[in-house]
Amino acid sequence: MSGTDVPGTDTTRGTSRIPLGRGIAEDLRRRIVGGEFPPGARLPSETDLAASYRVSRVTIRTAAKALESQGLVDIRHGSGMFVVDFGGQIRSGVQELRSITETIAEMGLEPGVEYHSISRRPGSRHESTRLHLDSGADVLELQRAITADSEVVAYSYDVLPAGDMTTEVENSFGDGSMFASMDRIGLVSVRALAELHAVHSADIGWGDDRPDNGLYLLLDQVHFDRDGTPVAYSQTYFVEGRFQFVLLRTR
Repeated sequence: MSGTDVPGTDTTRGTSRIPLGRGIAEDLRRRIVGGEFPPGARLPSETDLAASYRVSRVTIRTAAKALESQGLVDIRHGSGMFVVDFGGQIRSGVQELRSITETIAEMGLEPGVEYHSISRRPGSRHESTRLHLDSGADVLELQRAITADSEVVAYSYDVLPAGDMTTEVENSFGDGSMFASMDRIGLVSVRALAELHAVHSADIGWGDDRPDNGLYLLLDQVHFDRDGTPVAYSQTYFVEGRFQFVLLRTR
């Protein structure tokens, strides 16, 4: 990795190009979690990074703020940018909208998705309200376990507007990232409105990896496309202690 190219800036979600600042942030994130910059290390200066990536210092500042918001670096004004020791947990910024499997892979772990069930059914009143659907309209429900190095880190219950989905399209959701499957059929999520809740329940999840204490952090969110139309409603239960969210607060 020379540092002069920015992987990801040619990657598209729908027809959208990833902004340059975000692409640099993702590349630096990969380098950090890959061990190139160990905990406590000072990253190259803003000027050196700008020269390395052949971008402006403003773009580097944007990337640095993104890394800070993810809890990966500590920006000390006048001293530089230092890597934070994030331990062995998978770490993600609350404000980030990205595939969970992508986040897991960037932490150097092997992501996996195990589909528990895929079914078409009438949406509940709550689901119909969140997705702006007529009462009783069909939804496609996905129940998934997300794994990191074969250990379950989250259970996700997702519903999508079924509309005119064919059986072939429905079955295409049985492999890999839900975002990738949605993108393939034009349900492109570009933003989400989310709530976080602590949950204690013995009814969440399935299988041997389900935690004995029943403790989860629920990310309850509606995904929207560029026109503001809801394209998915997700309730993802992150197993306590296996996934860490970061929220940057300033004054």
